[in-house]
Amino acid sequence: MLRHITVRDFAIIDNLEVELGSGMTALTGETGAGKSILIDVIGLLLGDRADAASVRTDATQADLSAGFELSPDHPAVAWLREQALAEHPGDDAGPNAILLRRVITAQGKSRAWINGTPVTMAQLKDLGQWLVDIHGQHAHQQFLQRHAQRALLDGFIDPGLLARVAAAHGILHAAGARLEAARARLASASDRLDLLRFQTAEITELGPNVGEYSEIAAEQTLLAHASEVLMALQAAHEGIDTDAGLDQGIGQVLSGLQEVLRHDQRIGPVLELLESARIQMQEASDQLRRLADHVEINPQRLDEIDARISLYLRLARKHRVEPDELADLLRGMEEELAELDAGDAALDALERDLETARAAYDAAAAALTRARVKAAGRLDAAVTETMQELGMPGGHFHIDLETRFEDTTPHGRDRIEFMVAANPGTAAQPLARVASGGELSRIGLALQVLASAEQAVDTLIFDEVDSGISGAVAEVVGWKLRALGERYQVLCVTHLPQVAAQAHQQLQVTKHRSRNRTRTEISALDAGARVEAIARLLGGVSMTERSLAHAREMLESASRRNPDPDAASADRP
Repeated sequence: MLRHITVRDFAIIDNLEVELGSGMTALTGETGAGKSILIDVIGLLLGDRADAASVRTDATQADLSAGFELSPDHPAVAWLREQALAEHPGDDAGPNAILLRRVITAQGKSRAWINGTPVTMAQLKDLGQWLVDIHGQHAHQQFLQRHAQRALLDGFIDPGLLARVAAAHGILHAAGARLEAARARLASASDRLDLLRFQTAEITELGPNVGEYSEIAAEQTLLAHASEVLMALQAAHEGIDTDAGLDQGIGQVLSGLQEVLRHDQRIGPVLELLESARIQMQEASDQLRRLADHVEINPQRLDEIDARISLYLRLARKHRVEPDELADLLRGMEEELAELDAGDAALDALERDLETARAAYDAAAAALTRARVKAAGRLDAAVTETMQELGMPGGHFHIDLETRFEDTTPHGRDRIEFMVAANPGTAAQPLARVASGGELSRIGLALQVLASAEQAVDTLIFDEVDSGISGAVAEVVGWKLRALGERYQVLCVTHLPQVAAQAHQQLQVTKHRSRNRTRTEISALDAGARVEAIARLLGGVSMTERSLAHAREMLESASRRNPDPDAASADRP
C-alpha cells in the first residue's frame, strides 16, 4: 500500500510530507484549497504526462516521491524482479518496499526513478497499473460509452480468456490475409504463368551460370588481342637472347670491367649489380618464351564467346539486370513458376489453415461469451441491489449481451450495453438514454465501487466521485467506500460530511496566503480536529454546538461499524 508522499515545489505546494495508513482516508478541505493536487502528484508518479506549468512559481524544479509497501507475492514485486529494479531503496526500507521519484524542471523536462534507478515513463505506467487504481470525478461519464461498458464487464472475468480471444483473432486475421493474397495471385496467374514460361525458356536457352559472364569476358579480351600479345612477347624475347641482344651486350660490358677490377676495387659493387641484372634478364627471357608458347590464337573460340556475350548482354538489357545477375533471375523465375504451378494445392492448404484458425477463434469467443454471461448476471444483481441503497428504490440494472456471430474482433463477438430502469414499473433502456445526471452519478459510483472490489491493486483513489449526491445517499456511499477500506487502502477526496465521517482517518487540506504567495498544506486530523472539520462540512464557517454534536455522532456511528481497519485488511485474501 501507499505509505508516504513527499512533494516539493509543485503547483502551490512548497514542501509537503504525508504519511498514509490502511483503511479509508478522507481528504477534505475548502473548495479551491487544492484537494486534488495530491491525486495529481500520485498520477505523475505513475507516469502521467507532465508540463512546466506544474512547477511552483520561481522554483527550478518540482520533486515528487512516494513510498509503497507490498506483500512478497504482490504482482508488482515480480515485475520489479523482471525489470531488475527490486533493489531496496534504503537501509530502513522493507524487503518489498518501492520508492518512486519524479523530477519536473521549469523547462518542462522530466526524469523518473524506481528504487533509485532511472526509468522511462513507460516503465512507470507499467508498474503503476499494479499499485494504484484512480477513479476521477467524471469517471461515471465513461460508462455511457460501449467500449468502457465492455471493459468494465471484462474486469469481472478471467483475463486469460480475453488474451486467448485476442491471440486467436490475430492468428485468424493472418490466415485470412494469406489466403486472400494467394487467391489474388492465382486470379492473375494465367497471364503471369505464360510470361514466366516464355522468359524462363529464353534464359534457359542461354544457360547462365553464376560468375560465368566475368570469366568469358576476360577470355574474350585475351583471344581478341592474342596476335598482338604474341608478337610483343616474341620481340621482347629476341631482344634479350639473340647475338645482338641485351644479354650479349651486358656480357661484353662485364668482361671489360673484370679486366680492370684488379686496378680499381671500387668497380666491384658495380660488377655485382650488373651480374644480378644479367641473371634477372635471363629469367625474364625464359618467362617471355613460356608465355609466348601458351598464347592461343583461336578465331573459332573467339566467335563462340562473342556470340555468348552478345546473348548475355541482350537478355540483361531486356530484363534490366546486370549480365552476372541472369543466373539468379532465372532461379527466382523458376521458383515462382513452381509456386504458381502448385497454386491449387497451396490454396487448399491455406483454406484448411483458415478453417482451423476460425474453429480456434470460435471456441475462444464462445468461452468468453459464457464467462461474460455469468459475470453479467452477478453484476446485474449487485448493481440493482446498490441502486436500492443509493436512493433508487424499485430501479434495476441489466447488461444486455448480444452475440453477433458474423463479427470477429479481438474482443470477441458480444455487443454489450448497460440497461437501466431508474423507477419501478418502467422498462430498462440504454444507460445513456434514460439516466439523469444524479442517477448517472449514483449508478456510475456503484459500478466503480463494484469494479474496484475486483482489482489486484492495494490502493484505490476516488477523486470526488460522490459529486451529485447528498443526504442519506451520501451516507450509503460512505459505507460502501468504508467497506472497500476493510480490504483495500482507500483514499477519497470528498466534500460530503457523510462520506468523510466514514473514513478511518482524515487529512485536511488548507490554503494559506502571505506576501502575495499561496501555499497548500495537508495535515492529519486527530479525533477533536475531525469533529470540527466534519462540523464545518455540515454547517459552513460557523460551528455550533448542534453541528459539533452532529459531527461527533456521525464519527462515533462510523467507528462502531468497523473500529479496526488494520485487522480487517490483514484478513484480505
